[in-house]
Amino acid sequence: MSVRDNIIHAFSEWTAFSATRSGCPIKARNSVYPLIRIPFYSRILNGPEIEAKEFDEWHWESTTAITKAEPRLPVGWAAKLINIYLKTTVYIANKGRPNLIRCIHPPIDNELWKGILNEYRESEDIISKTHIVKRIKDIDTYDKYSTIIDGCRMVAERRGCFLIEVEELWQGNVL
Repeated sequence: MSVRDNIIHAFSEWTAFSATRSGCPIKARNSVYPLIRIPFYSRILNGPEIEAKEFDEWHWESTTAITKAEPRLPVGWAAKLINIYLKTTVYIANKGRPNLIRCIHPPIDNELWKGILNEYRESEDIISKTHIVKRIKDIDTYDKYSTIIDGCRMVAERRGCFLIEVEELWQGNVL
């Protein structure tokens, strides 16, 4: 790995770890970093163009592997670890297979839910999917997670942006 790749990887892990500070049932560095490292990221970062179906299968497998390794971690938190890592590696650092940036999911949390609700309050079709639960710890099945992501895909389609760019609605920096 190049120096740049090492820095990107280390920073991506750190951003995912940092996301556990607020509400995650697992917070210890020596517990979280091994979970972040479970997915085979090279499968989606290296190779020819990737399509959403392949990415979504990889994401399901990776999320499931994390929850099996740490049963106290619900699907919502396992997915958030993956999504924060990929947001940093793929979206910010521009790494990965062609088309991967179009496939990655936004990290789901209360601040994104607030932003979606503020922007799409009148859109029952979106809210009925994105807001099927109120807390990340309540995303306890991958089916619930997929429903929320389907709602986010609807938002992305309406906004004419990549799925990850729904993150623009995140409210954590609003005073």
